[in-house]
Amino acid sequence: MKRKTIIRLLSPFIYLLFINSTQAQIQGLSGWNIYLDPGHSQKENMGIYNYSEAEKNLGVGLALRQMLLSETDIDTVYICRTNDQQYVSLSQRTDQANQLGAAWYHSIHSDAGAPDRNSTLLLWGQYYNGEEKNPNGGKALSDIMINHLTNGMRIASSGSIGDCSFYTWSDYCANSGGPYLYVNRTTNMPSELSEAGHHTNPRQNTLNMNADWKRLEARTMFWSILDLHGITRPDVRIVTGIVKNKEGGKPINGAQITIADQTYITDTYESLFYQYSSDPDQLSNGFYYIENVEPENDSVTVIASAENFYPETVKVAVRNDFFTFKDFYLVSAIPPKIVETVPEQGDTAFSVLNDIRIVFSRPMDEQSVDSALVFDPLFAHRLVWKNGSRELYVKSDSLQFETEYTITIRGQARDKYGHRLDGNGDGAPGDSFRLQFRTDHDQIPPEIVGQYPVENQQQVEREPIISIQYDERIDSASVTEEVFKLERFADRSRVPIYILQYDTEEKTAINIIPQSGLFADNIYVMRIYPGLKDLLGNEVNDYHSITFRTGDYNFEGPVIDDFENGTSNWWQPTQSGSTTGQTEETKMFASADLTNVLTQSTKAMKIDYGWDENASEWLIREYLSGGAPRSVQFDKNNILQVYIFGDGSGNQFRFAVDDRLPSTGASYHEVSPWITIDWIGWKLVCWDMINEGTGEWLGDGNLDGTLRMDSFQLTHTEGAALSGTLYFDDLRVVKKMAVPVTIKETEQKVPDRYALSQ
Repeated sequence: MKRKTIIRLLSPFIYLLFINSTQAQIQGLSGWNIYLDPGHSQKENMGIYNYSEAEKNLGVGLALRQMLLSETDIDTVYICRTNDQQYVSLSQRTDQANQLGAAWYHSIHSDAGAPDRNSTLLLWGQYYNGEEKNPNGGKALSDIMINHLTNGMRIASSGSIGDCSFYTWSDYCANSGGPYLYVNRTTNMPSELSEAGHHTNPRQNTLNMNADWKRLEARTMFWSILDLHGITRPDVRIVTGIVKNKEGGKPINGAQITIADQTYITDTYESLFYQYSSDPDQLSNGFYYIENVEPENDSVTVIASAENFYPETVKVAVRNDFFTFKDFYLVSAIPPKIVETVPEQGDTAFSVLNDIRIVFSRPMDEQSVDSALVFDPLFAHRLVWKNGSRELYVKSDSLQFETEYTITIRGQARDKYGHRLDGNGDGAPGDSFRLQFRTDHDQIPPEIVGQYPVENQQQVEREPIISIQYDERIDSASVTEEVFKLERFADRSRVPIYILQYDTEEKTAINIIPQSGLFADNIYVMRIYPGLKDLLGNEVNDYHSITFRTGDYNFEGPVIDDFENGTSNWWQPTQSGSTTGQTEETKMFASADLTNVLTQSTKAMKIDYGWDENASEWLIREYLSGGAPRSVQFDKNNILQVYIFGDGSGNQFRFAVDDRLPSTGASYHEVSPWITIDWIGWKLVCWDMINEGTGEWLGDGNLDGTLRMDSFQLTHTEGAALSGTLYFDDLRVVKKMAVPVTIKETEQKVPDRYALSQ
């Protein structure tokens, strides 16, 4: 019987009611219907590389709708949105599903987390007592779908879990009785929510961009629905997989996969990735997906090829009940070349302290390279290979100052596949490579490039971390109490101090910590005498001093989070939908590597960050999601403080708070002005909310009513480092409380001294 299609417009948003118009292939869904909810709207919940969860969810929902309508006898498929321009709220979705009397409700999502996390998850409606919500069914479909989805995506799984059991960090279910998720709680039919991988995972989100990957995800849901109804699925006959470069495993753009008369070309910058990046080499997925293959004797011949790679042909047995996976690892046909050297070609000021580094485009046959090396003039050295035989380090303590050197790698050097070296980079093998450079002289002693306090600074805290930053590495043997002396000016008395040295690759920061709190409203002088030396023995001959006056106050107030119990109350940066412009390096964790010695801390929050230089905007939001720290409330007549171990990157930091509690909403967020991270080592970072005002973000710029901590936020600025590491410790909210000028010094316990290289 010919069926008709009904399209109905219902304010304030569109829903589509479809009824099959042709004789269905698969029987057994007649009389049943489903409401599909592609989670979020427009481009909400932005994932890595500027592709949002909302866009991916819609593509999966539309694909699943098409499969159900064209391949089964289902009566009706509802879907809450059909394009990326519509905005549909949660309540509009569930209200409509209830009004329509839908038989089932499925919400399509992906997850967020650290860049290295990627897993599936199904969440069904559950009451606080552990029972499934009424009407039942969501658990049954979730238990089926978690297996198909996980096996189809070939990633880890977090399981099929009742939502109250999953969200244990929240007391919502305990207070309300559950279910926890809105789509499970407010719908009148069986329901569940699927999380298909993490859109914050670089590999996963480049796959999500592909339309056929969304069909793969939808296909696993389609099979799950058939299994729920006890319907035998027809023969599958789908071959899919990923084509990668055997060296390093990077997916190959523009690879061709051929099965009989069908050819699939993997995504390229021109075909897809230009929408999400301005760098043609940044994104790739190597994904192919070929349906309706015709096996002979239960197998097909698959040919994978790509420009500048050797092709591969294999015979693959085809499964009839699931995807047939076949990944390819193609070998490049391009001869190896030199892609980077340290020093650069023609460098005239190479430091004799540095290692020579030569980076090849491909893994090399180490022995063939070693035998092809020529040094002129010859110097004692040691060869060290790293990064899978791609990087050669020439280590030596015998390079002479102001000397010209030539390093030659003859053309007989080969990669691991026998290709000879392309020394001049013209694409033809067999050429020699020559690196010429001149070593520098070094007669300049270390210089101070930053300090805290600044000269004649007033109102310095009574328990300061005095910081002096130098422009080069300092010999730790020269860092002594004879060089660094802190003096109380009134009576010329010497203040006992602890000296801490922090070394980066190019700089040293010295932190000076008084062994006891300083007198209030007193002048102190930090004296730095001659004697400090760099790693080449160049000695500082000048005297330097920093004069400052302490304040007549103490900081008093509650600790929000000292991180001694870890960081479980904080999200990963990539879990926040506000985080954008970051790379896969970005992650957060508790660390004992560097802690605030002033408070004898044993743990701190560590954030590794990376910025996508091709992004148009950058924000990392490190969100405080719950626990005791989130319950600390205050008003604007306070100072927010946190100790930050800076990396001198030039990137920026700010605090964010919620205001107008107990009301919540996106517009109830205020931020501090941005603070440039131009220091190395520990520093007390403050936001005096009354006197310093607010920055610009989502709120109205006013700190209204009751406040609480929302997040730490980071951003990238032009010229700043594209990656780095920061540590946060002892987050607190305080007020300045006046103290008598004659207050005695208070003891504080700090380790005697240590040096740290990072």
